[in-house]
Amino acid sequence: MTPKAILLNPGNHELFGWDELWGIPVLPDERVAAKRFRIDCDGSAFGIEEEVAEEITRREPIEVPVAPGLPAAPLTPGWPGIPQRDDHDSHGREPRHDP
Repeated sequence: MTPKAILLNPGNHELFGWDELWGIPVLPDERVAAKRFRIDCDGSAFGIEEEVAEEITRREPIEVPVAPGLPAAPLTPGWPGIPQRDDHDSHGREPRHDP
C-alpha cells in the first residue's frame, strides 16, 4: 500500500520542520502522541486501540466450572483472549495470608 502521508504530533512536526520525506508529505496531527508517528494509508488501523479497549471493557465476567473441592472464581478480562483469575493463584487456590 502506498502511504498518503507521515503523521507527526504537532510539537514534533514543528521541531523537525519537515514538510516531506522521500516524496511523502509530513503532516501534523493532534491524534499522534509525542515522540510517535503514524503512516496514513488505505490499510491504516488508526484508532483501533480505542476500539479494542472499548470492546474489552464491555465484556462481562464469566463463571467457569472447576473440579470438585476448588473454589469457583469469576474470570475477568485480561489481555484479549487471556482471562485472569481474581484473588487466586495459577492453580485456583486463594492467596495465603501468613499471620
